[in-house]
Amino acid sequence: MSFSEIKRHCERTWDTIIIGAGVAGSAAAILAAKAGLEVLLVEAKRFPREKVCGGCLNRRAQLSLQKLGLLDDIRNAGCIALSEIHLQMETASYRWPIPNLLSVRRSTLDTLMVQRAIACGVEFLEGTQASIEADAPQNSNPQKLNCLNRQVRLKPYQQADIPVESQEKSQLASARSIVVAAGLTRSPLKPISQWPMWVDPKSRIGVQSIVDYHTLVGQSEDFRRLLDQSQACLHMLASKLGYVGICLTDGDKVDLAAAIDPSLVSSTKSIPKAVSAVLRDCGLCSTEVLMGCEWLATPALTRTSSRVANDGVFVVGDSLGYVEPFTGEGMSWALENAEILTPLLTKAVREPNQRSEAQNHWESYVASHRRVRQRVCRWVAKQARNPSRAKWVLKTFDWIPPLRNRWMKDAVQ
Repeated sequence: MSFSEIKRHCERTWDTIIIGAGVAGSAAAILAAKAGLEVLLVEAKRFPREKVCGGCLNRRAQLSLQKLGLLDDIRNAGCIALSEIHLQMETASYRWPIPNLLSVRRSTLDTLMVQRAIACGVEFLEGTQASIEADAPQNSNPQKLNCLNRQVRLKPYQQADIPVESQEKSQLASARSIVVAAGLTRSPLKPISQWPMWVDPKSRIGVQSIVDYHTLVGQSEDFRRLLDQSQACLHMLASKLGYVGICLTDGDKVDLAAAIDPSLVSSTKSIPKAVSAVLRDCGLCSTEVLMGCEWLATPALTRTSSRVANDGVFVVGDSLGYVEPFTGEGMSWALENAEILTPLLTKAVREPNQRSEAQNHWESYVASHRRVRQRVCRWVAKQARNPSRAKWVLKTFDWIPPLRNRWMKDAVQ
């Protein structure tokens, strides 16, 4: 985005500035605009762009997108319906029916969501880097502090290889509230010392590649065998080194998304070699095609933000923290975040003296969500680190279908 365009958007005070146009940020922008708020949505990257994500929309996510008026658009964009899951822990393999998931690339989903946000009256700045100005002094009068606007520093997103002297200057935008939906890095939160985050020292990292289906099956007999059995299957292959999700997605592509031990990436000195090591433990040896694919990676996945709101700033989505991904939970959480936050955001904007109450409600919701809704992902991540135990868990589920169905309902619905 040009400096002049950024400057134009800084000439007014917004009801809310939302930083990050992923699922949580775009959903919050749509709902806030529908609630009558003046919204500026800021995104560092230019669209369309991919993000590391398994790309599965579970039942809760589909219902949320239907309420936003987006579900038909996603289906029309060519998403793939998944009705079966193939779980494999090294050599132990099982296939079970699941409630329907929808597989969609993040480049497709996020673009559709931003387009809907714009149609609802949201102003969108892409290619723009944002950072929140430092908090007001902590000894300020509480009543006065509740009425203060917050400021966000905006500047064109610069690539690392652009000389400092050629980078354009920044501008300050003012808003009555700010929503940070900037993913795991939470880079807009300044100073970061006021927004502490705990990172699990044993956490895995996320990696992904979107690969052309015909290229993948044409160059690998193992992938051809895996994918040609059923186009409606989500494959989850795991070993003690990590796990890899594989499924068809829109655009005649295959989504390869994995959670890998950082030590494995360090020892192999290559993301595709690390992914291949996990697949090799599961019997897939023809993986040379992965070496020529483009890969994206994340920081450590399992983390928790200690502070989730402060003086008109609300943190949502992955910026709140994360648990190792499993069948689309991250996107359903992000959409739920937006639904819960919108009335609190509206209250904070229209009744500034209620800002503290809105913040307290958000903190209470996040604490409850972490305690209850993330328990399945925490349990699955724990089992996946112990192949011997995981094999017995899968065998027990295969022996007792009602137990398996209950677990599947919690996990993917």
